[in-house]
Amino acid sequence: MRNKPLLTYFAIAFGVCWAAAAIIFFAGIPYGSFISTLIVALICMPAPALAAWFTWTKVMNRPFSELELRWQGSNKSMLMTIPIWLITFIGFYYLIVFLFGNLISIESFGLVDFSREQVLNKLDEMSQGQFDPDSFPILSPSILLSIIILAGIIVGSTFNLPFTLGEEIGWRGFMYTYLKTSSVTKRVLITGIAWGIWHAPLILMGHNYPLNPVLGVFIMIAFCVILSFPMDWIRRTSASILGPAAFHGMINAVAGGVMLFIVSGKELVSSLVGLSGIFSFGLVYLMQLTIHRSKKA
Repeated sequence: MRNKPLLTYFAIAFGVCWAAAAIIFFAGIPYGSFISTLIVALICMPAPALAAWFTWTKVMNRPFSELELRWQGSNKSMLMTIPIWLITFIGFYYLIVFLFGNLISIESFGLVDFSREQVLNKLDEMSQGQFDPDSFPILSPSILLSIIILAGIIVGSTFNLPFTLGEEIGWRGFMYTYLKTSSVTKRVLITGIAWGIWHAPLILMGHNYPLNPVLGVFIMIAFCVILSFPMDWIRRTSASILGPAAFHGMINAVAGGVMLFIVSGKELVSSLVGLSGIFSFGLVYLMQLTIHRSKKA
């Protein structure tokens, strides 16, 4: 069968993750609890890596090293620029929300607000009333955002890396290498759609879009497709899975912090994984393409 490796990969990656999600659901484990988070981190997230290893080495009989999980032999200068990608994305994200929310007044986008009062209110909201504003150090919002980004870069490339590698060894390891001879657009669309659908059971249980789980599945697919464009670029130019895995880890690390400066809005639109984030990643990729083409001209 021509596509047996791809079907085998999907069967394992989806089967393991979706089976774990079924355990959470049918066992009545509240999503977001410590137990459910542990199941997602230790079973769901490593599933694509397991699928990639088994399919590449056992089904295709190829050395695992071909997937390029490596530091030696990678484009280290490219890997060092990944924090710039993160900062650019966050900048575009705030720009999108400010343009459509603050200036055009589309309510669903929310508002960008860097006032200290807003930060304290958001912390109180996120802690469900357990936050004591008197214990919060007096920091300017710009310094606080800088700390959030710096912490995100460090945590994303260290602590988060083993978890995001669990996904990226599959999506930017196996899928990228298996579809390497395809056009970038075809590879990204196939990978992004599969990656988005893979999240479906978790989204339906409240992951990322707790107020809109059904529509959230489709937004997540769109988000994964758009994010796959810069991810594919980073993978291609860095010649290592470590690049997209670190970027993935950084995004996860800053996701909550950057929302401290967003007032109201709808989760499907104003959140980092909503339409605002989708537009932002699209702009990041277009900017990178423009820079790349101008250098070649």
